[in-house]
Amino acid sequence: MRKPQRTGIGLIAGFKIFKGLLLLIVSLGLLPLIHGEIATFFSLLLEALHLDADSRLLRNLVLRVDALRPHDLLMASLMGMGYAAICLTEGIGLWYEMSWAAYLVVISTGFFLPFELYELLDRITVLRIGILLLNLVIVAYLITQLKRHTLRSRRRTPQSLEHQQPGN
Repeated sequence: MRKPQRTGIGLIAGFKIFKGLLLLIVSLGLLPLIHGEIATFFSLLLEALHLDADSRLLRNLVLRVDALRPHDLLMASLMGMGYAAICLTEGIGLWYEMSWAAYLVVISTGFFLPFELYELLDRITVLRIGILLLNLVIVAYLITQLKRHTLRSRRRTPQSLEHQQPGN
């Protein structure tokens, strides 16, 4: 009988799956723009959102988008799909409470913490503080779960071998 899923692990898994799916959709959405007129598409998007296209900030953004080369879009799309695959793997692994997934999340999230701290020191904002704190909480929670051995590993324990049927 399977024990009920821990709320913290379930929330982190759901977040990772959501993030992975969203990133996958955005990355796949970039592919048709590789050979298209991305600045025209972006201008139409601004109009559809009823944003002021005469704004200096938006005009600069349109110029930057227009300067993107097809190779840049392809690389952004491929990198996004790769990161989406990692997020989905982490999320599904955590959903099934696998210890390897917790290790993967701790490593991948911990890898970005110095960059987040650098960005925070560069310019302090509430959003940057929140993201850094959220990631620190996730890493600390998963390390605690790993230390308590509450997640499943692929190794068979002596108890699981005792209950195994002969001939299996």
